[in-house]
Amino acid sequence: MQNSKTYKLYKSGKLWVVGAVAVAGVAVSANTTQVNADTVSNADAQAVKTSDATQNDKQVQLTASSTDTTTDKVTTDDATKSATVSSTAEKSTVPTTAGSSVTQDQASDAVDKAQNTVKDDAKTASDAGVDVTTGKTTDVTINDDNASSKTNEVLSDLNKQDQAVKDATAKQQANDQAYKTAITEQTDATKQGQADLDNATSDLDKQVDTTEKAGIKVNVEVAQSSPEYKDLSGLEGQDLLDAMAYNINLYKQAIADGVSSEKADTETLAKLTAEYQQKQADYAKANADRDEAVEKGQSDLNNATSGLDNQVEASKNAGLDVSVEVSKVSPKYKDLTGLEGQDLLDAMAYNLDLYNKAVASGVSTEKADTETLAKLTAEYQKQVADYEAQKAAVDKANADKKAAYEKALEDYMNGTNHTTSMTAQTQTDASSGQYQTFMNATVDQTTGEFTLEHDMNDGVHIIGHGVLKGKVNWKIVSNGDGTETVTISSIELYSYTYTNAYQNQAVNQNINFHVYDNDGNELFSVYHDGNTTFSKTINKTAQINKNFKISPNETSPLAQVLVVDDNWIWNTHGQVSTQIKNTNVAPKAPTYEQDPVKPTAPEATVHHVQVVAPEKGQAPAVPVASVKKVTVADMPNADKPQPQKVEVHYYNIKKTPKVEKTVTPATPATPKAVETASILPTTHANENQGGALLSAMAGLASLGLAFGISKKGKKAKLIKKKDLVTLSHNITKWGVKPNQ
Repeated sequence: MQNSKTYKLYKSGKLWVVGAVAVAGVAVSANTTQVNADTVSNADAQAVKTSDATQNDKQVQLTASSTDTTTDKVTTDDATKSATVSSTAEKSTVPTTAGSSVTQDQASDAVDKAQNTVKDDAKTASDAGVDVTTGKTTDVTINDDNASSKTNEVLSDLNKQDQAVKDATAKQQANDQAYKTAITEQTDATKQGQADLDNATSDLDKQVDTTEKAGIKVNVEVAQSSPEYKDLSGLEGQDLLDAMAYNINLYKQAIADGVSSEKADTETLAKLTAEYQQKQADYAKANADRDEAVEKGQSDLNNATSGLDNQVEASKNAGLDVSVEVSKVSPKYKDLTGLEGQDLLDAMAYNLDLYNKAVASGVSTEKADTETLAKLTAEYQKQVADYEAQKAAVDKANADKKAAYEKALEDYMNGTNHTTSMTAQTQTDASSGQYQTFMNATVDQTTGEFTLEHDMNDGVHIIGHGVLKGKVNWKIVSNGDGTETVTISSIELYSYTYTNAYQNQAVNQNINFHVYDNDGNELFSVYHDGNTTFSKTINKTAQINKNFKISPNETSPLAQVLVVDDNWIWNTHGQVSTQIKNTNVAPKAPTYEQDPVKPTAPEATVHHVQVVAPEKGQAPAVPVASVKKVTVADMPNADKPQPQKVEVHYYNIKKTPKVEKTVTPATPATPKAVETASILPTTHANENQGGALLSAMAGLASLGLAFGISKKGKKAKLIKKKDLVTLSHNITKWGVKPNQ
């Protein structure tokens, strides 16, 4: 698309002025045929001829066999009639002529509107599936003399292109609809045909299943019917619908033949089955009576045998020696070979009577053995119960004695029972009197953790207490004979805490507390005045490594573990010691009781009775049948229609401007050349007079242009009243409305 400029008169307030507007020029082509045009339509002036542009409201019509209207489908003996499709297109609304008197602006507008119509129809075609290609845009130059003829040429070509586009669209839509209709009819026919054939096949399958369940062997063959369908390759529109209808009728006939064949096989097979089932009736009755009698007889024997087996198991569990013998009974039955009907039934009844009597006798024998064995077992169980009660009492008493002794002996031999004590011994001059002090030690029997506590006496008050905490690490191991080996390995010092109670009133406030190991090594010391509470973490360990072996009830010698000096007014020196005592005690051996005498288990023999069941009757000979399942080859599928192809091309209308000299009272500044020719209408009534008229309009246009230029410079001048009257008169004469 190219843009060109045209100039039009328009009204601003009470003044007519000349202004430039942009006009787009477009060229169109259709069906790849190039058409030239040289006429332009003046739509605004209503000069375009529309005698050929009346819109045809007829739409593309498609009559399909799948609809309900009688005009679309006629059925005769279930034959499928061809559906019909129409590809008649609407007539193009693009005019072919623009009239004999059009301006360049009107020509350009007419072509623009026509090309817009072609573009809209081309888009519709593309949306419908048409392959629309756009050719090269053609430039068409018009002037006042050839505006009508050139426009008519362009419009005529655009009309042909638009018609080609509409034709392609209609054909594309018709082909698509024909394809859809053909597929729908094919699908419906296939669905219905397959349903009919499936129903017949289902009935046949059910009969085959019934027959096979009756014991008859059925051979099933599969036969395929392959009608000579028409090839649908490349067919479109009505040809496709006709060929599809032909194929559908062949398919329906093949389906009907197949259904008829399968129904006949179903009826024949049903008759054969009924005959064979009647032959089996006597055989089934005889065997049913036999099975019922044998089932009951076997159940009675099984129940009696189960009761006997349960008693045998119970007796064996009770300790009895029980043996089981098997007794097999075989009555003298009649031979049933070749017997049928009542003869078979009578012979079977005779045999069953013998069988029932033998079963009753066997049940009686097994029940008698069960009762005898139960009585013998009960007597023996009483003897065993008395024995076991006495034995249990003796065993329990002896076991309790033994367990108690073994437990006590084990505890004694492997025992590490002990008690631990810790003492703090001091050597001081202040064991009594005004400056009396003390030092005490306690130990945890389980963990070995100890606490050593002492006081601080200023002669007036006990001003505070010091607490040393730690742990004595010892290990006690049993020697397996009641003795114990004791190892005091080390001593740990946790912390020292002093808690103030009163202010120190002594003159001497130099208090110091020391802890030493057994070798005299200082482990901890602290200096203070006794007036402040504090706590010190020590976390030191001193090795001791002393071993003792102590016998039961023996106490180890006193072992020193620490030396403590509490120095102040009176120095308090002391030692911390510990000792361990073995508290294991040896148990005394028990005296056991004598066991009672065990009873002797009795012996017994019982019998399992088995009765041979009578033979079954012989089954009738099994017939063999053959049936045929029919399949019908699928109809060929239609090819999806190829897209219609159409080419369009468009035009770029170029207008020829014309500048005339203007006469004004004052000589204005010469304006730049403007395109004014397009605003000059022509009637083509008298080309000789056109020159004078064009001169007058050129002057008027120059006046208007000058006015526009002056107005831009804010020095606008008004058109004289007489000039405005003349302009209005001439515009009316030319048939141009003022607002154009």
